[in-house]
Amino acid sequence: MIEIGRLCVKLAGRDAGKKALIIDILDDKFVLIDGETRRRKCNILHLEPLAQVVNIKKNSSHEEVAKVLKEIGLEARETKPKPKSQRPWAKRKTPEQLREKKEEKKKLRDVFKLKKKEEKASAKENSLEEKAELETKETKVPEKKENKPKTAKKTSVKKE
Repeated sequence: MIEIGRLCVKLAGRDAGKKALIIDILDDKFVLIDGETRRRKCNILHLEPLAQVVNIKKNSSHEEVAKVLKEIGLEARETKPKPKSQRPWAKRKTPEQLREKKEEKKKLRDVFKLKKKEEKASAKENSLEEKAELETKETKVPEKKENKPKTAKKTSVKKE
């Protein structure tokens, strides 16, 4: 069932649902495919073979595959290779530029240090105020009325 020139539908992966031709049988599990999909090695379990077989040579080029697919009525995937461009070299900074950058960092660091100090100071003030409030609440004991010693009422007891 799996043979060179067999038209298949890819079932899994990025190219799922697209048609491809088997170009080469690599081993009992893998084949090389090309067509609407990317030209690559593919597991045969990820392919659904169709009834159509095309006469094509083993390891034929992409152009030959595209030509055969066009006869069948299918479009082959066309990709343009990216033009190779030279990577721009990173230029070293001059000592003067490095000094300027250090100074900028110091300025920023100083600004943030001041902010942190201000935040800490305000936090300390707030905590001191809270402590003072708590202390005043604790020291405030409700005033009790002074108890005057009760004088014993003189009751007259009549003797009979």
